[in-house]
Amino acid sequence: MALNNYANLKQAVEDWGHRGDVSAYLDDFIAVCETEMYTGTNVQIRVRSMVTTETSAMSASVQYQALPTDYLETKRFDVTVSDEKYTIDYRTPTQMELRSGTSVPAYYTITSQIEYDIQPDQAYVTNIIHYARLTTLDSTNTTNSILTDYPTVYLYGCLWALSQYANNDEDEAKYYQKFIAAISGANMADSNGDYGVASQKVRRGRNP
Repeated sequence: MALNNYANLKQAVEDWGHRGDVSAYLDDFIAVCETEMYTGTNVQIRVRSMVTTETSAMSASVQYQALPTDYLETKRFDVTVSDEKYTIDYRTPTQMELRSGTSVPAYYTITSQIEYDIQPDQAYVTNIIHYARLTTLDSTNTTNSILTDYPTVYLYGCLWALSQYANNDEDEAKYYQKFIAAISGANMADSNGDYGVASQKVRRGRNP
């Protein structure tokens, strides 16, 4: 059986876990797996298929902007000024120093939204290149690029969730290590395959 879709994943979890009595909880196991693989404290999956670009616009005199849907992490944040793209640099919320007046923002931070160091003086176009969480696996969304390319991430993550449900500490520790190793392997394989991409000329570290 190929581990390539939602139904086969659920069957594999039952088979590998030697449990035929957990069908009602399999969606929960998938949800736990996905939450941990995207936002876990040890390692998070970050592969090219998760990268997307959202083009939007700042609002003049408004220092905030909504985050893209399913946002996880920024790769690059560009703003277009007079047909030229500039990179806005990231600052942590504690590092951010706010400026008075209006101008082209030079820095941004992330809280529950995007926050700029200054109110934009125009509605500048932004390109937010970021990692986005994929649509949750379910009966209507039966596969995604992670399950296709790195099926053991889902398999071991769901078996880890099953072990927690079963209060099996030994299997929980075993499958969590396999889960983390599968995520790390996916990240490494994806990074090693990222060659030949032409870099965009971007002016950095400058307030246009």
